[in-house]
Amino acid sequence: MLIDINKRPVSFSYNNTERCQSRCITCNGWKTPASMQEKEMTLEEWKSVLKNIHDWMGKYQFIISGGEPFIREDIFDMAEYAASLGDTVNVVTNGLGLTDKVDKLLESSFTNITFSLNSVKNPSIHNVSRGRDDAFKRTMDTIQNLNYKNKHKTGHRWKNIYISTVVMPSNLSEIKPIAEFCKIEGIGVSYQLMDNGDAFATAVETDEQIYGKDIKTAALDAVDEMIELKKQGYPICNNFNQLEAFKVLIKTPDKIQNIQCMVGENNFAIDPYGNCRICFCMEPIGNLKESLPQDLWYSDKAEEVRKKILMCTRNCRLLNCNFK
Repeated sequence: MLIDINKRPVSFSYNNTERCQSRCITCNGWKTPASMQEKEMTLEEWKSVLKNIHDWMGKYQFIISGGEPFIREDIFDMAEYAASLGDTVNVVTNGLGLTDKVDKLLESSFTNITFSLNSVKNPSIHNVSRGRDDAFKRTMDTIQNLNYKNKHKTGHRWKNIYISTVVMPSNLSEIKPIAEFCKIEGIGVSYQLMDNGDAFATAVETDEQIYGKDIKTAALDAVDEMIELKKQGYPICNNFNQLEAFKVLIKTPDKIQNIQCMVGENNFAIDPYGNCRICFCMEPIGNLKESLPQDLWYSDKAEEVRKKILMCTRNCRLLNCNFK
């Protein structure tokens, strides 16, 4: 067996829907047919899954993601139920539908709230990346309103607020402005290279030639900037090992396989339909509407996927699920 019988996952990600209001250029989730909506797990099915995992793991923490998780109004009930078990609930959102839900967010059971934001200096960069002309304003308004009330309003549950930025040729000049914004606001930021590994391989003709033909050099400079800002105390959540790995991908992508992928030993992800994966990019190891989580984790199917992970050469090993 590749996995120790006493080894349990440490990173839990629950995707409650693939539906989304954004039309992001870095994601295909929003292209899921509407007909899949009726196949999503109900709130009661999610509660059963959460209880089974809690019974196995004891108190633990997980992230709810999407799609856009707040498209489902019952996400607040899902979080409240998990918190009642003693578990810690975090969420990743585009912030588009939360303008009028800031007070509800403050009163909710979420501990960490992460907003996807790809620029602060040039709103159009974020808007283009999200496929919506109103994306920047709506998300930024929510972040700043929530952060202000989080600091000044009494009688609510304290929230840790973060920004997650996908790094691509169009926003390399935004690295420092985003870090400065987060430092001023007192929130954290994590950077993530586009996970197809091709973002910096050649010049991007559609990028208005902002960086001419030397995208790689600009990208390396941007990563060096991240490292220096982190050393200076800016609230960058990526660890130094991950930032150095970004440089490996940009300079010598053929060497990236030397960085071990640990998702087979660490990850436990559930999609909206109950399918469980130990790698987002590989086939499910079973369905939690039919099996207990621990039975899937130690199953023959899970071992089969772990063997595939050992042979895998994908560059997605640089995603945040591999670095804490």
